[in-house]
Amino acid sequence: MTGYWASQSVYVATKLNLPEHIAAGHTTSRELAKVTGTHERSLFQLMRFLVGLGVLQGDEETGFSLTPSSELLKEDAPDSLRDLVLMYGEEFYQTWGNLLHNVQTGQPAFEATFGASMYPYFTANQESARRFDGTMAGGAFFADLPRVFDFSKTRTVVDIAGGTGGLLSEVLKASPNTQGVLFDQPHVIEAAKQAMASRELTERVSYATGDYTETLPSGGDVYLWSRILHSRTDESCVDLLKRCRDAMDPDGTVIVLERTIPPTGESSLGLWFDMQMMVLVGGTERSEQEYSDLFDRSGLALHSVLPLSLDMFAIVARRA
Repeated sequence: MTGYWASQSVYVATKLNLPEHIAAGHTTSRELAKVTGTHERSLFQLMRFLVGLGVLQGDEETGFSLTPSSELLKEDAPDSLRDLVLMYGEEFYQTWGNLLHNVQTGQPAFEATFGASMYPYFTANQESARRFDGTMAGGAFFADLPRVFDFSKTRTVVDIAGGTGGLLSEVLKASPNTQGVLFDQPHVIEAAKQAMASRELTERVSYATGDYTETLPSGGDVYLWSRILHSRTDESCVDLLKRCRDAMDPDGTVIVLERTIPPTGESSLGLWFDMQMMVLVGGTERSEQEYSDLFDRSGLALHSVLPLSLDMFAIVARRA
């Protein structure tokens, strides 16, 4: 019941840019209260608590300093978690306050909280949309995929709603002869082009824009669907997978990256994110059997389920 004490404390530290201020040499609560415009005693208590959590280290006498955890909260840190922390501390935190309403009515808690479904809300709130894109841009499991699936004979990988190309980049780095197609909304593609240039992959990536519920790039060998199907109904998933089957090469492969629901009684992040998807968009995580059933209905067949980090799986399907 006290989990939100820690999560909100990390959120407030991030919102106040404490990691940046400490890195700049403001290491006491008195100095930090001045540069952040906060109440000195309250800020000191927050920082003392964060030391106990391992997010900070030190004390008022010697000065507070960063730990590897708080280094990740800086905006310019490699693999920064700042956008994720702000999103989870603001919109998502407020959303979970309406869990009871969600369970009683079936209406996603996000919609009840903000008066709009999540994606239209992001369309109207660009800073929130930018943060959401930031939370989806990375994943500790991205680098796992080319370790468990051999892309060496793949000519073209199509990453559906691939964001700024974090996942596609890992695949291309591991398979030098493979070309990539990044498919997403136009505003996302512009950011992706800059990201790919910084990774020196520009020459190996082409870009396509559109809505994946309406059209998909054709002719790919492998189609990646990362953290997409868990936000959609079974009927919508079948429609998307059928469209993907029609778009890909005859010997093509579909790789769905999602968490799965484990057998009853087993602990898994899949159970946590099943609840998260319910409150955000009315979505759900699925069992391996449920994915197999979706593939069967789409003219595909489950080939393998490959474990990745953070309880993620690469769920591989090919034409039936």
